[in-house]
Amino acid sequence: FNMSLPNPIKQTVHCPNCGSYAERQYIIEKDITTTQCPSCDYLMVNSSSTGQVMEAYAPGINPCLTLKPEKLATGHRQHLLPTHGNSVR
Repeated sequence: FNMSLPNPIKQTVHCPNCGSYAERQYIIEKDITTTQCPSCDYLMVNSSSTGQVMEAYAPGINPCLTLKPEKLATGHRQHLLPTHGNSVR
């Protein structure tokens, strides 16, 4: 019975949250990529093949404030004020 653990490929990258050095691991056997930052406690776990986020934690980032209307999941641009043709008031 062999209980071998996956051997991740490790890479040093800049943390997308704070800019400090972080560690990215590619765990090929499980099709997972993880990025962890010891400075700010950032964590991102995603599928290596699809890029789908499986788990994420980014202290200090409010997703409601960082997303632009064009990037919302609905794909529709939201307008704060109603628009009526080309008229300007």
